[in-house]
Formats: sequence, C-alpha cells, structure tokens
Amino acid sequence: MLGSDTLPLRLAVVVVAALIASALPARAASCDFAPVKQQIDNVLDKDAAKGAKFRKEVSEGADSITMIEKLVSEDMADKIDICRFEAGEYLTKRGYAPFH
Repeated sequence: MLGSDTLPLRLAVVVVAALIASALPARAASCDFAPVKQQIDNVLDKDAAKGAKFRKEVSEGADSITMIEKLVSEDMADKIDICRFEAGEYLTKRGYAPFH
C-alpha cells in the first residue's frame, strides 16, 4: 500500500508528466529544411542584389541567419527560424561563420 513516504515519488511523476505535456505543442512546428536550404541558395547564388547585401552585412558583423531572414518573405523567415540550427550549420558549411 502506498504511504506518505511515496509522496516525493508521486510528485516527481506529476512534475515530469506536466513538463512532457507542455513540450508537446512545440513539436508541431518541426523543421522542413529542404525549402529553407533552397531559399538560402536562392539568396546566395541566384539573386545578385540580395546575395551582395547578405555578404556585405555579414562581412561587417551581422548575424548570417538574421540577414537571410531579412531578405526573404515573412513566411520563409518563420521557416528559417524553426530550422535555425540546420540553417546555421548550412551557412557555416557555405563559409559564413555563426554569430557570437
């Protein structure tokens, strides 16, 4: 039979369950990196004006992800934000160091 000595264990289970439940909605916005990668490539390789602005601003110290987000549509900026880690890794592979 459960006594008062199991109260800390039961409390811990409730806290863990609440933390798991609160994290579930965040998983709905998962990263679909393919369109993000394509948009980064479009800015850097296909749009001369945006690519030049990106390179200039980043060379002056701007955050590469923030600059990409400023040069794309609001919808795409949201997708880039969701894929922030992957976008940062890809930009690093392309030669643009992450902002520190």
